[in-house]
Amino acid sequence: MNDAIRAAKRLYLDANCLIYLIEREDTIQKQIANLVAYAVQNGIELAISEIGVAECLYGAFKRNSALLESLYTEIFYDVPLFMLCPVDGERLKLAAKLGAEKRLKLVDAVHLLAATEHECDVFVTNDTGFKSSHSIHVIQLSQL
Repeated sequence: MNDAIRAAKRLYLDANCLIYLIEREDTIQKQIANLVAYAVQNGIELAISEIGVAECLYGAFKRNSALLESLYTEIFYDVPLFMLCPVDGERLKLAAKLGAEKRLKLVDAVHLLAATEHECDVFVTNDTGFKSSHSIHVIQLSQL
């Protein structure tokens, strides 16, 4: 496991990680499953924003998949696995500013803001647009 993850108290998972975890059956899915298992076994909190939940459910609804909808509902609401970071009007405004400053898409800025507001040590993603900063260590899936 990556040193930054070993030292973390709270990990933020980008929506793409959860989509890979639930919807794939390959090496990437296994990496994320191992990461989640490691976090649970070592008392590392897992976080995702409400926008991340919406991104996951969007794919389920787009494919009209009751199974995927059920799996996402279970992982986000029925099992106390993730801390859900709220999104509201003020946070969206702050995310818009952050995104403009860091040249991120708005949805990505919402994720980054949620991760920093909730004091996540590590942000795990497969989006190469994210870079580490003084407040959070970004780990790409290829670095797991």
